[in-house]
Amino acid sequence: MATSGTTAPNWLNVDTEDEMPKLTTLSSCMALSDVQCDGYVRLLAADISLEDDEPSARLKVFRGLRLKQEQLLPGIPAAIESLYIDETEPKTPVIAVAIAESVLFFRHMKPYFKFTIPALEVDDLELEVWRQLPVMPTKRDALLDSLRNLEHAKLSRKSQKLLQLSEEERESFISTHADSPVGRHGNIVAMCCLKRVSSDANPPSHLVLATDTGDILILEPQGFNLVYQARTCAYETTPSLLSVQGTFETDFSILVGTRNGGVYLLRKSTNEGHGQEVFKISSPLTGLLMLPIDQTIVVTTMEHFYQCYSKRGKLLYQVQLNALPVCILSLTLSHFGITLLAIALQGGVVQFYLQRYLVDEFVVSSTVAAMLYGRMGMEDHVLTLVTQENQMFVKILRRLARFEPKSSALSLASKTAAGRKKNGDVSILDKPKKSSIFVEQAVREKQHAKATYGSFQVELWRLRHTAARATIDAINSSETSISGDLTHAPVKLAAEVCGTGPAFRLYLTVQNLSSFKMASNLVVLLHADRRHYTIQQSMARLPSVLPGVPLRVDFEVVAVLDPIDKLPPATLTLDNAQIRVMLLKSGQAKPLIAAAVSMPQSEAAF
Repeated sequence: MATSGTTAPNWLNVDTEDEMPKLTTLSSCMALSDVQCDGYVRLLAADISLEDDEPSARLKVFRGLRLKQEQLLPGIPAAIESLYIDETEPKTPVIAVAIAESVLFFRHMKPYFKFTIPALEVDDLELEVWRQLPVMPTKRDALLDSLRNLEHAKLSRKSQKLLQLSEEERESFISTHADSPVGRHGNIVAMCCLKRVSSDANPPSHLVLATDTGDILILEPQGFNLVYQARTCAYETTPSLLSVQGTFETDFSILVGTRNGGVYLLRKSTNEGHGQEVFKISSPLTGLLMLPIDQTIVVTTMEHFYQCYSKRGKLLYQVQLNALPVCILSLTLSHFGITLLAIALQGGVVQFYLQRYLVDEFVVSSTVAAMLYGRMGMEDHVLTLVTQENQMFVKILRRLARFEPKSSALSLASKTAAGRKKNGDVSILDKPKKSSIFVEQAVREKQHAKATYGSFQVELWRLRHTAARATIDAINSSETSISGDLTHAPVKLAAEVCGTGPAFRLYLTVQNLSSFKMASNLVVLLHADRRHYTIQQSMARLPSVLPGVPLRVDFEVVAVLDPIDKLPPATLTLDNAQIRVMLLKSGQAKPLIAAAVSMPQSEAAF
């Protein structure tokens, strides 16, 4: 396998000596999974065939770009997900395939379980018709007319199939299916994963299902029980797009896009209720995502627009696209601290946006119909593209990739700076004359520039390493909620964050666990990244803490937002959204207690 970066400077094309595989699929029918539990992540895709008389689909497993395994599916899937259902070692992923009213689970690529969503109510008239059809052939035409008068979408599949048959085939169909139950089920139209507890590597997850009847279900795959059920909205509507953020045990947000252009938001408290309409647009949606950091909603429409909304439905910004957007994808680049949005346009153009700014783009041979991003094989940042011409392209992100906004504001700023430099700045002070010692030292550095620079870098990194190791050792030795210093009274520290943002209130409770000794001369110190959070008072001296009497102090923490967009900075991620709390004793350098408080996602007050 060889790579070449002829298409775009930030992405490397993956070429192979063998012929590239052909696929007909959608973004929702592609997944990445370590199905063999050997550390090698494989590509799973549903290859949909529409050329035969009866449409069919096959679940294919690729190792790299070579097909290793395939399995015939009993229908056309709506979505495919790879998830873990428990924390037992070694962790084995389970593949979930949503087909019609069922979710098929595969383990080690073998059938594992089949879950069927609850049945819907059947019209009494339809039940009466099927009771009379086998025994009253003379009234068959009148009974069939009764079925035709009912709403087609609310008929069972058996009745729908019967109305499609010719008169010669109806007799045998009625005799064959006379005793089968008359059941009506909704179809699963979208599916995604919701992490159960944390954002650690490979956590157990739940499945979020959206049906064409407007039901939103959450399935717990360990016991295969429904733990959440709600309606998209108060009236009947059909979902088409689904996006989820958060964790099931704490709080989560489910974003549902419908076929008529409505976007609805469901939370954990919406169980057995219905969602809230965020906004509604006149044109159909082609893509819907909720970004993980700033909790904004991005959509692409048939009117060639890329739009960003807040959770309250306010339009933050919109970008006019050059062609029809076909599909969108979120790319979380944790090593850069940013999240990009990839938009595939009609004609083969794929553009990458950082919020409203275009930062990269490349072109493939035909329109991209499906995109998938993540760890594939042994590479962490792999982008897989499948076109409408059934071609598959694989691109790897370069280690030295750069994503810089290509905005006119930056260009104007650079031109202004160049003009100032050309004309000269009269505010710059005159430099003093160089001494002979400085000149001699400069000559020596020029003659031995490489050795001097190398020596300086070695000493600098040694100093940084020593300081960082000492700091980490001091903090890790105190990384607990109870102090372990035997020379002082044992103290316990608890933290609680209140508020929805951007202003939070951090409450700290200090409790003296000793039965006779008093804890005194204590200081609480808070540290946070100034780019993300502002703390007006980062240090507080505590009064003496008596045994059995907890002391509660509070601090005001304000999330930093862009003054124009009202959005958190792009460098804020789930890993660095923390505030470090240290409890120290006066006169000591090592803290008694050190803890990291994870801050919730901020909702800007628009």
